[in-house]
Amino acid sequence: MTVSYFKPRKFFSFSAHPYDIGNIIGFWQRHDDNHFLLKVYAMDEENFDAFYNYHLKYALENNIATNQDFYRHVWQIVDSRIRHFELQDPFSRKHALHKNNIQKLQAFQRYLDSVDEWNARPSHLLIAEKDAVIQRQQSEIEALKVKLSELNVFEVTQKVWIDEGYLPTLIDLILQLRELGLNSGRKLLKSDHKIPYAKMISKYFSHAGKDISIETIRNYFVEKKGDVPVKGTMVPTDRRLFRIVRADGDFGSVV
Repeated sequence: MTVSYFKPRKFFSFSAHPYDIGNIIGFWQRHDDNHFLLKVYAMDEENFDAFYNYHLKYALENNIATNQDFYRHVWQIVDSRIRHFELQDPFSRKHALHKNNIQKLQAFQRYLDSVDEWNARPSHLLIAEKDAVIQRQQSEIEALKVKLSELNVFEVTQKVWIDEGYLPTLIDLILQLRELGLNSGRKLLKSDHKIPYAKMISKYFSHAGKDISIETIRNYFVEKKGDVPVKGTMVPTDRRLFRIVRADGDFGSVV
């Protein structure tokens, strides 16, 4: 007698586990694949994993199959049944049922594909899958190359040199620019975040020829309570060397 890979319902059991296969009077072991698939047809996709592992645990605990053997067995049952339904007369009265069964089996097969740790599926499927992955990755690489080329336009071979000790002076000017107002009452510059200013200074300026850490810069761009930063770094008074004023002499808008 062939041993079933799947956990059967006990004879005359009225409290069987919902994943057990068979019926109250048992099942024919030669038809255990049918009983297994009947569960799949009526099952929500979110339960596939629990259902599969329920029977896998049974097969492993009873030394019926290894993890890989169990996977191959289930995959073959599902694949064979899909092909069986696809060969049925499309004008038969059961055509709608066959279509529904195919859709559910294909969904279950996609689940099986996702847990194939051994590349146990037929080689032609694995090759096609890997070819699709390679093609997708090549497309992603080409897109990244284009994006990199666009970004390289903004790269600089030599940064703007800030004289030693005067990094705070530049920062003070940027801080002033952020506060400049227009006649309309709106700000000249607007950004919901302060980090763009820190990134700009770090990327395009050097302090006495040395790169500037973005963390150093962002300490100057912090929230203020009045004129005093809540936290972070203030520009020293002796480095506030310049004042930006309006060219039209409207000192009401002077920073």
